[in-house]
Amino acid sequence: MGVALELFSGVKKDACFLCSHVALPLVRWTVGRGGGAFGVSEDVLKSRFKDRYWRTGLVDVIKGVAKYGVRRPFVPGAPFLIVWDYTYACNLRCKHCYASAGKPLSDELSGEETLKVADMLADFGVTAVSFSGGEPLMRGDIFDTIKRLRDNGVYVAVASNGTLITRETARRLKEAGVGFVQISLDGATAETHDSFRGIPGTYKETLQGIKNCVENDFFVEISTTATSLNYDEIPRIADLCEEVGADWYIVYNFIPTGRGHFIVENDISPEEREELLRTLWRKLASGGKLQVLSTAPQFARVALQEQRDSESKIIPGHFYNPMLTGQLQDLGEFIGGCGAGRMYSAIRPNGTLQPCVFMPIELGNLRKQDLEEIWDTHPVLQTLRDRTQLKGHCGICGYKWVCGGCRARAYNYLGDITAPDPGCINNKEIFEKLHEKRRSLEV
Repeated sequence: MGVALELFSGVKKDACFLCSHVALPLVRWTVGRGGGAFGVSEDVLKSRFKDRYWRTGLVDVIKGVAKYGVRRPFVPGAPFLIVWDYTYACNLRCKHCYASAGKPLSDELSGEETLKVADMLADFGVTAVSFSGGEPLMRGDIFDTIKRLRDNGVYVAVASNGTLITRETARRLKEAGVGFVQISLDGATAETHDSFRGIPGTYKETLQGIKNCVENDFFVEISTTATSLNYDEIPRIADLCEEVGADWYIVYNFIPTGRGHFIVENDISPEEREELLRTLWRKLASGGKLQVLSTAPQFARVALQEQRDSESKIIPGHFYNPMLTGQLQDLGEFIGGCGAGRMYSAIRPNGTLQPCVFMPIELGNLRKQDLEEIWDTHPVLQTLRDRTQLKGHCGICGYKWVCGGCRARAYNYLGDITAPDPGCINNKEIFEKLHEKRRSLEV
């Protein structure tokens, strides 16, 4: 299928009889029908699919249909994204860190093992890998692993605290093959950001890291974890993103796991989250250059409610904000909502696979097991992909196909991946009871 897409886009001129006379006509028909539905010409599609990452993504879509059928929500044949915590070593001590990072694990993958895992991801057809941690730049061999992935056709991103991204490091990341850099900024002021990060002076170093990435022409995303400690500053952080030239701004749900478990009292309320998402929507809808995203799957519901009478609708996802028109709005039910264990998965530094970085459920270990086998058969992943198993209001909600609730919040608050998301306005009674119980235990 990949060769047929290369023929379609003109990347390849010749191929075997099967690829050129059987697979190519099928690809031309399939892509043409899809492009027609979106109002995109064949010439535009050919241009898009000259990009090997687009080709990998489409192959994952086709494999997903072949493996699992056309279903809501959609499951690709391989993860579109793997978040790889490359090490738990870190130069900061963030109070909300999901990994309780600081020191490396005693059994982290060796440099040789990371290359083997990189080959496994590429062979399976993973579209993109985002290195995280800890601080992934604490390991010098990351550049070799990045290059291995890039050479095998995988798009590479790095999520960093920014403090180690000097001009020289930014240059090396670019040369190794990184296209996308996400840097965390948890306050509009040094006082707020440094209080999160645990080290004085971090704010200035982080801003410089962001500027170094912008200057080196990376696609730059700034991220903020929303808590009561920085809730009022988020609009100003969004303005700062525009000032420094970032492309995207994403607001993360606070998840009470890892070190973050100990600041659970600083989670924002469902009412505050609802107001925050509407504020983010207004920023997104203003039409500026900055794209605004959120890992809170309720963002899609809020956007649909705000656009109730519009013919064309933006339906936000974790990674993209597609504009869909007419019947195409139904696609929001296939691509939207929580993607844990469905659109993406996560790898710990020792090779352990999890549904997402915020959901510490061990699915297997890539030192010993094949990713494809785990992806296709693990019962936890099967449950996460089946929205009919959701409980409480999440199970009956009219927006469950575009949202589905944050499964990591459900798991870490209630110990059940199918439980209602306590962060949603429709489940505010659950959130209030949980926090009332916590307060009573403290007394």
